[in-house]
Amino acid sequence: MSSAMGMPKDNVKILKGEARYYDLVGESGKIVSRGFCANCGSPLFIKLESFPALLGIKAGSLDDPDQFKPTMIVYTSSAPKWAPMAEGLQKFQKRPG
Repeated sequence: MSSAMGMPKDNVKILKGEARYYDLVGESGKIVSRGFCANCGSPLFIKLESFPALLGIKAGSLDDPDQFKPTMIVYTSSAPKWAPMAEGLQKFQKRPG
């Protein structure tokens, strides 16, 4: 499970350090890059080749994770039976769009 918020890449400024990215081919056949802190390995970012202007920011990496307000749940088709599904959020079996 991963909680992330999408931001226009041009609106994000990293103040200290750099992320180390690892690429994989996603279900769409396009590259998904996952960014981690180069020092401690904490997950920080997601870049999608199919949405190059967008940067996904992991909610757990925020100084105040309560700033994150989820609006949807994606990939419900691969969620384990025990996974919580918050009421009132849009749900998609796969990535929308």
